[in-house]
Amino acid sequence: MSTSSYDQLHTLYRMLLVFATAGAVILSIGLVQFVYFERPGEETGVKAHIVGVFQFDPVTMKTIGPDRSEFPRTDVFAAIVDWSSVPSQLVVGARWYDTFGSLRGEVGPGHPGDLTAYSVVPVKVPPDLHFVLPGRYTFVVERLDEDGVPVEVLARRFVLVDR
Repeated sequence: MSTSSYDQLHTLYRMLLVFATAGAVILSIGLVQFVYFERPGEETGVKAHIVGVFQFDPVTMKTIGPDRSEFPRTDVFAAIVDWSSVPSQLVVGARWYDTFGSLRGEVGPGHPGDLTAYSVVPVKVPPDLHFVLPGRYTFVVERLDEDGVPVEVLARRFVLVDR
């Protein structure tokens, strides 16, 4: 075997080691994040009940019409949560996220009994806009730990906002 072919193999071997190390680091970071956000043994098996997602009138603070999963940009919408479906000892909250993962409305944290007056959770229109942004919105009811970090999703609902 010549020296030049040995150098090429040595270079390829080092490159393979670098990529394998980078892959192992990325996998380790992913596992740490998974364990942090999906803590083992923290699942309660509780499921919250989302009554539905409805058109919302911000003036009267009431929902309008039937349950829907698709809205035009001009409509403001809100989800209704049945807080009585969640055990009273849990600390929970409900949040709207837009396509980019930005928070677009929330209720809580608190115990379900304290949140019964806040069963309607509207999406908030960004302050510099007149309408909600198009895209996919996610509504989640989450169980929170003592630091306010979500540790379990109790219910989830997706809504599409058309252009």
